[in-house]
Formats: sequence, C-alpha cells, structure tokens
Amino acid sequence: MSTSPDDAHAHYTTPLHDALRTALRTHGLHVPGLSVEQGAVHLGDVTVTTADRLARLLGAPVQETRRNLDEWPEARLVMRRLGAAFKTVTGGGFLDLYFHHDCVRCDRDAAVTLSPISLREAQRLLSALSRTASLPSETREATAHQPHAP
Repeated sequence: MSTSPDDAHAHYTTPLHDALRTALRTHGLHVPGLSVEQGAVHLGDVTVTTADRLARLLGAPVQETRRNLDEWPEARLVMRRLGAAFKTVTGGGFLDLYFHHDCVRCDRDAAVTLSPISLREAQRLLSALSRTASLPSETREATAHQPHAP
C-alpha cells in the first residue's frame, strides 16, 4: 500500500481506493477527501454540483430547479436524490449526507459531506460507476452533464 498525494492527510491506498478514485475521475468527479481508514471508505466533502452529478450517474432523475443548487432547498433535494440512488445501486446501502451552506465569514463554498461507507458498498458503487463508464460516450455525457431545467 502507498500513501496518496491527493489526500489532505496521509492515508493508505488500496486497490479499491485507487479504482474508485479512477472511476470518479473518469466521470469528472472531484472527491478530494477519498480515503480508506479502519475498514471503511471515507468520501468526505464534495461540492453540491458534484453530489448532483454523482446522483445522476447513479440513476437519479434530473432535478428541476429555478434556484442555485447551493441554496438549502435545492441542496436538500440533491441529497435526497443521491441517497436514494446510492441505496439502489448498493442494494440497500445507506449514505448519510450533511449540507454545509456557503460561509461568507470563513470564505468557503457550500458543500455536502458524504458519510463513510463499507468496503462492500464501495465495491458496489465502483461497479455502478464502471457500468456507467462503459456506456457509449454520448449517453454517458448526457447523463452526467444534463443541465438543470429552468
């Protein structure tokens, strides 16, 4: 095992970690907090836009919104869609999600914290992302980059 330079702290990588990071990157998803610790995969914080794209890649319907996704009502819907899609692709797995609104005082953008998941759930997530990656590029691009309906 080796340490990953992308992680903020020194975490050890595993073949599952490396494959999951590659699959996420293949879909253009930036998950900087991805790590494996104590038998669980930690996904960490992601932008609300990344959470939305992940939800769509996992089969969630496009969210129709008239507001910015970083606002609480829209972010809450993104989290519901991601949680439901994750449960479906992992065969009942639970992804606890927490919304952090943008903070002018600390100069941070809105984010969604994704809870740690089991190694089994991580493997199933990887399988779902791999299936999506094997779709024709037109279908994959349409799924991941569908604009939000006005």
